[in-house]
Amino acid sequence: MIVRPMQPEDYRGLVELWSSFPGNAMTGADSEEGFTRFLKRNGSYCFAAVDSDGIVGSVMAGEDSRRGYIYHLAVRKELHRSGTGRLLMDTVEKALYEAGIEKIHLFIFSDNPAIEFYRKTGWHLRNDIEVMSKVLRGDRYMGTRKL
Repeated sequence: MIVRPMQPEDYRGLVELWSSFPGNAMTGADSEEGFTRFLKRNGSYCFAAVDSDGIVGSVMAGEDSRRGYIYHLAVRKELHRSGTGRLLMDTVEKALYEAGIEKIHLFIFSDNPAIEFYRKTGWHLRNDIEVMSKVLRGDRYMGTRKL
């Protein structure tokens, strides 16, 4: 298995991976056009784990010159606890660190079992802030999760 930068042609394999997780919130920003636009802007922080079967893991991140934001960390279920998720996170964290980013954030549903993975890798839950969102384009919520 190798970890390499994502390419626009990875889109279909990535959607297949992301869609394999019930409750994964994919939105209009995850359209092929949105994905390509995100890669153009943040390609230095988007990685795919690939083996002979194709894409087996992914992580995407973006930054605003002060903070980094993690999106779509996903690893095929049969590879959980194999070190693939940690390798992807180490890769993206290093890229963000080398770009001068001081702190990184991610948004995760409160019932996502991956919270334990993040805790074990140095992340902590914040209880001093609330997240607010405002949709500027598209539907109020276009995720695969039921509200």
